[in-house]
Amino acid sequence: MAPPFIYINGYPAVGKYTVAKRLVQMLPNAKLLDNHLLIDPVAAVYERSMPEYQGLRKLVRKSILDSISTSLSLRDVTWVFTDSQSSDKVGQAAVADYIHAAQTRGSPIVSIILGCRAEENVLRLGAAGRLKTKLSDAEILLKIRETEDIYHFGGKAELEIDTTKMSAYHAAQAIFDFVQKVSPAGR
Repeated sequence: MAPPFIYINGYPAVGKYTVAKRLVQMLPNAKLLDNHLLIDPVAAVYERSMPEYQGLRKLVRKSILDSISTSLSLRDVTWVFTDSQSSDKVGQAAVADYIHAAQTRGSPIVSIILGCRAEENVLRLGAAGRLKTKLSDAEILLKIRETEDIYHFGGKAELEIDTTKMSAYHAAQAIFDFVQKVSPAGR
């Protein structure tokens, strides 16, 4: 069995990228593919409100995932992905691309849902060092939190972590321990 795909999902500014960077340092032979590596090239071409936006996002995502899932050079890499997908049709379609890539590669998916309290989430939104292409509007964030549910895979290979009072290191350690428990290939 190939090493796992570790899929870290959550609302914007809950700490996905920060935690994922720490996790990659803990895992042997791991790589991080942050969702903004897929979003930013598309956002440079189309506004999110334009009809072509989602189509190009899917094309970029599928191209990268297809390459990862079929590459012999990357066969022994544990992949850590960050994302912010809801349970709506667009979110389900995006997650289906990850599922297809994992199946093609023979990798189990370990689903991690990161969250934090709304007040903390708003504070993190304004943190120094956030990319300018990341969401920065607190009103939009709160509306997303009120109207969208984060996508859940469900099952034994899913862990939810509230990072409100947890350091990125401790969250990464909890994920590392969970991966060791549910995915022997992640060792």
